[in-house]
Amino acid sequence: MSTPLPTPPPDELLDAALRHELRWEAPPELTNRLLQLVPSASPYVVTTSVPLPRWRFYLAIALIALAVLVSIIGTTYLYQIVWFQLGAGSLIAQLEALPARLLQSLYETLPFARELVSIATLIRDQLHWLLLALVLWILLDTWQPERRLAGNEQSSS
Repeated sequence: MSTPLPTPPPDELLDAALRHELRWEAPPELTNRLLQLVPSASPYVVTTSVPLPRWRFYLAIALIALAVLVSIIGTTYLYQIVWFQLGAGSLIAQLEALPARLLQSLYETLPFARELVSIATLIRDQLHWLLLALVLWILLDTWQPERRLAGNEQSSS
């Protein structure tokens, strides 16, 4: 437990808080071991705290989990209410339809755009396969089972 801080003047508040928080107390076991090194030192009495019973520990964990769950559900519900009050559902629907409308207007203004888009789609598909081949090549190139087996045999000998 920490001791209460006296209230310093406002200009020294940060310094006092830092001094208080940076104070470190050594664990009793470490203190006893260090005192045993000095022949004329008096022994330090270690007070052991009794741990919480198991059921209280699990109860605390369950209550914390329940509080987190309730706060997440409450926040989600609040955001959902605000979201639909602002009309975000219609905004999402408009955003979903936007690419199709833009592509349709591109096709109407530039008739050859269909061919360009289909060629770009074919190139994209080929680039996906090329990327997959490149990743597999890198994985197989760095995988060297002979060295691992030889290293295991040497370490066991």
